[in-house]
Amino acid sequence: MAARGQRTQAVELLQTAIHTYGSTSIRARLQKNLNLLAFEGRPAPALRADQFMGSKPPALTQLKGSPVLLFFWAHWCADCKAEAPILAQLRSEFAPKGLAVIGPTRLYGYTAQVENASPSDEMAYIDAVRHRFYSGLLDMPVPISKYNFDEYGASTTPTLVLLNRDGKVAMYHPGALPYDQLKAEIERVVAR
Repeated sequence: MAARGQRTQAVELLQTAIHTYGSTSIRARLQKNLNLLAFEGRPAPALRADQFMGSKPPALTQLKGSPVLLFFWAHWCADCKAEAPILAQLRSEFAPKGLAVIGPTRLYGYTAQVENASPSDEMAYIDAVRHRFYSGLLDMPVPISKYNFDEYGASTTPTLVLLNRDGKVAMYHPGALPYDQLKAEIERVVAR
């Protein structure tokens, strides 16, 4: 519908589907499709951080005035692991200009070794993965919540969400981005 110039109708259709199927497993996918059409320019939803790794995640409202990159990742995601050095490099380049990076993840109920892992076992596994593959981002706050994934439509990992200094979504991208492309997006937000 959006490709045929019916963006408003597409947004309405997705909003209706979220209302109807919001408690099912397809909620995050519906939200992702809605976000692709209508997320940029809107205030970023608050993140839940009842559980976290690394430093306690700040509320997004506390980061107003700074650009923020949200890196939604999963412990099993090879693309996320490949994106980590890119994020570490960009963070080091843009931290002096105020860039904050937060890495939400969630529990999936399993690890590489256990099909039905307990939350505590999965948390330990996530921490081991973090130390092995995300060593350049160990000080990155990592809120752990399925709610965050649902709200941001992060059914694809990684999902990268760049917030401007006003706390509004400047870029929403399901999937990995190469260094040059992500750098250009960050530069655009930092310059404003």
